[in-house]
Amino acid sequence: MPIIFDSKDAVFFVGGRGTKEGDTVAGGGCTKDFWGDLKNPSKTLAEVMDANGKPLSSILASLGNTACDVVNNGSGKVRITKAGQGYFMGCCAGLIARIDFAAVYTDGRYEVIAVDGANGDWVDIDETYSADTTCGTQVGGAFPSLQIASDNTDANSTTPHNVYILTNKAETFTAANSIDIDAGGGDLTLNTWKRIIGINDSGVEIANGIHVEFDANNYGCDVFNIDLVDNIEFRHIHANNTLAAYSGFNFDNTATHYGFILRECKTVTCYGVTVQGSAVRNLFIVGGTYTAQRIAVYVKNIFGCSIRGAYLYSTGDYVVYSGYYGLSLDGCVIESDGSIPGFRTSSVNPPVVTNCVFYNVTDGILLEHIGTALVEYNNIFVVSAKATGKAIGRTSGGIAYSDYSCLWALDGAPSASGRWGGSGKPEHAIEEDPDFMDAANGNFRPRNPNVLRGGRPDIVDNVTQMGAIMQKYQFARRAKAANLGRLQIVR
Repeated sequence: MPIIFDSKDAVFFVGGRGTKEGDTVAGGGCTKDFWGDLKNPSKTLAEVMDANGKPLSSILASLGNTACDVVNNGSGKVRITKAGQGYFMGCCAGLIARIDFAAVYTDGRYEVIAVDGANGDWVDIDETYSADTTCGTQVGGAFPSLQIASDNTDANSTTPHNVYILTNKAETFTAANSIDIDAGGGDLTLNTWKRIIGINDSGVEIANGIHVEFDANNYGCDVFNIDLVDNIEFRHIHANNTLAAYSGFNFDNTATHYGFILRECKTVTCYGVTVQGSAVRNLFIVGGTYTAQRIAVYVKNIFGCSIRGAYLYSTGDYVVYSGYYGLSLDGCVIESDGSIPGFRTSSVNPPVVTNCVFYNVTDGILLEHIGTALVEYNNIFVVSAKATGKAIGRTSGGIAYSDYSCLWALDGAPSASGRWGGSGKPEHAIEEDPDFMDAANGNFRPRNPNVLRGGRPDIVDNVTQMGAIMQKYQFARRAKAANLGRLQIVR
């Protein structure tokens, strides 16, 4: 009955230690309770796998389904044993064992609940005993690749639980084969997730700005292809180096699926993120850096896409494209080489753009659909040419709300006709140099006081700031006369 995916949240590893060889049929990890906090785990990789990522149990325990005996542990649970062999020395409760039974029980991955610490002759697993048989088993260890880890884990089983796949193994493709995340995703009803997370060589979740790289090696394929699953999250993953027409993260549309997060991820030398159809629902891009040969984020017909706090750069067609159903951008930096627009939208749902910086773009936002009703405020638009650059270039559709933003050009004060969408400059918008700290080196913190205090007022009419990089709040200091007598007491 309780295969690990039906009983507890579990943590699985790719690579891990030493040569990071791993094992295709390893137990693969441990329970989440055993591992603890991803950023400050209570265990080490050495407690889960051997020096090169292989299982802790002896290879002799896994040689066919007659390698070990299956008996009653005396308390109604399955004991896997081989007396006098020490196959399980170094194993501990909380690890996951992959079991290949000869009969009676279901093959799969089970939690180890007790071990023979003295002699290493047996382990007990979380399975109800019903009859003796034999089996082969591997306890702990890591998988050799992310594809194998994803294919062998399930966050949408009979009784779903979360799956965490932790990888510190950079992978370089040797053929045009995408990593397909197309099985064992999360469960919408119970809110379980499969999370793929970059870690360091100590097993700790790596910091923002650091990534585990997956290099397509210039083959004609997407790095990741996500299809037929719900509730998938990537963290600290770098997808790199495809041929120009392929993506770092491609979300396919075979059937309707929901719930996708890219958190602090990265793409270089490829399309960044691509969604081709409306069957993909609810994509959230949080932080990270997406640079691309053609388009950093291309979402054609998706229902529900939000990008927050990301750096987006492209030199191809445009930086971000949103198709029929809309997208929201908040707190992002959107940059080009001066040859393309920042955000092109052909959406019938209202795109919402707030607190973004558009830098060195031909136009900030392009509206191209009769049903569009843009909402934008607190943005800074720095276009590449004052004579032609627009904050909002509108060929069709409307503007539901536009105000409290700043427009400037790299060569001076903007002068293009219709540069705010054709209805004149909004009441509280400004056309001034935002005076970035060091835009050439990626520091888009504004210094112009009218930008720092010119954002849309909050709900109690406090001033706010335009742009994506917020200044730290400076608390007012109240002057107070010193009590010289008290100073004598506390000095």
